[in-house]
Amino acid sequence: MVESIIGKYLMDSGRITQQQFRAALDKMDAVRVKLGLIAVSEGFMTFAQAEEVNRLQAICDKRFGDIAVDKGYLTEEQVGKLLKRQGDAYLAFIQALEDDKLITIGEVANVLEEFKMNQCLTNTELEDIKSDDVDKIVDVFLTEEAKEYEAVIAIAMKTLIRLVDRHASIIKAEMKSLDSNAPMAVQEMQGESGKWTNCFKEVDGALLTAASFFGQEDFEELDEDALDAAAELLNCINGMYATSLSGNHGNFLELMPPLYEVDGVAYPDDAACVVTIQIDGKLCEFAAIKQD
Repeated sequence: MVESIIGKYLMDSGRITQQQFRAALDKMDAVRVKLGLIAVSEGFMTFAQAEEVNRLQAICDKRFGDIAVDKGYLTEEQVGKLLKRQGDAYLAFIQALEDDKLITIGEVANVLEEFKMNQCLTNTELEDIKSDDVDKIVDVFLTEEAKEYEAVIAIAMKTLIRLVDRHASIIKAEMKSLDSNAPMAVQEMQGESGKWTNCFKEVDGALLTAASFFGQEDFEELDEDALDAAAELLNCINGMYATSLSGNHGNFLELMPPLYEVDGVAYPDDAACVVTIQIDGKLCEFAAIKQD
């Protein structure tokens, strides 16, 4: 998720194009993050020290970590910690950008500071986003009044990442009334503690993409067949949420049959937790509202 959150900022600020962003995502799986990038990112070495070790590597048959230890820039313990982070999603994305000469190690700190200021993040919140931990990232995006929706939003994002697009990400979250004049799928869950109404709503193509991935069919438009697949995806998310509630809190919810319409479905007028989600560079909304 972190790669899409930071990637969108880089695109919005004009640093990279959408084509360059997609190319970096494609490279992430194959990238082996360089120890120098990790060392500078973690504050263990300066950019100049990392560049010096890289130059020495070019003229001697030794690993980056061994040279850095010989020079006194790193300890053996620090090298061990850095090696464990070579599969880090945030660092893999930065490495892919660096390999395409879209960013340098020396620019990373400034870019992150700009991103933090632009998003009004604390240092802790920035680290939570860099961790790529879905639960931590959801917590960063939700306001205090939306905290009761944290569990269902986290399950929705984990499901989308696992079943639809591993680069799916939250763009923003807000409490507001949902405009239902768009293709959407809606499902109620009812129990003794109240009623939940969750939905997926199209914005600019992400729901169609999600329906195609989940339904394993290349839908050309968001018609009733595609919305049926989107409704099944919503049912999957709600089913996992209901199971988690019954298992952890003894709070049983019964899932009603999902509804879907190309022109929209009636949705409660009260303020819902509405999360804008990016899937394959497109947007849709996931909304949740709990009523007593």
